[in-house]
Amino acid sequence: MVVIDATTLEPAARRNGDDEQALHALLHRFVLSRLRDRHDSEDLVQETFVRFYAYRSRRVVEDVTAFCLAVAGNLIRDRFRQRSVAPAMTEVPDTLICPVPRIDEVLLYRQRVALLSAAIEAMPPLRREVFLRRRLDGDTVATVARDLDLTPAAIEKHVTRALADLRRALERRDLWIGPDA
Repeated sequence: MVVIDATTLEPAARRNGDDEQALHALLHRFVLSRLRDRHDSEDLVQETFVRFYAYRSRRVVEDVTAFCLAVAGNLIRDRFRQRSVAPAMTEVPDTLICPVPRIDEVLLYRQRVALLSAAIEAMPPLRREVFLRRRLDGDTVATVARDLDLTPAAIEKHVTRALADLRRALERRDLWIGPDA
């Protein structure tokens, strides 16, 4: 509860609570002395007047200055309570999310692509051809097996070994991002 000493109020504000300019100046100093932020204090003064006018439309306010100072004090306490509570996680609107990847992500992807390209080039020719036809071209196991005169099991082994080669290449450089990462 904010205790307001009537002797600290300006004489003009004490005598004439309806003088809005004097009351505004008094409230602004009162709030600013507690919040130390001009923008927040102006917002709270505005909110104080909004609440005062809303209340005055339903009831008679005998001491406008005391009423407004009490409302401002309550608003100040509310503001401090809001600041002391950890901010709630809010979802960022899609319009604020940048669709372009960050530069560090781009560089990391380029590093991975260069490393994978080198690892593919280093594979034995048959393994490389099987892998590229199955994984990049999307050919079926039966088609690749028929064209290369291999069994379907051999095709699967070549693809498995090629994937293991690629994974090892990424792990050596600490660039693996699989489920174990």
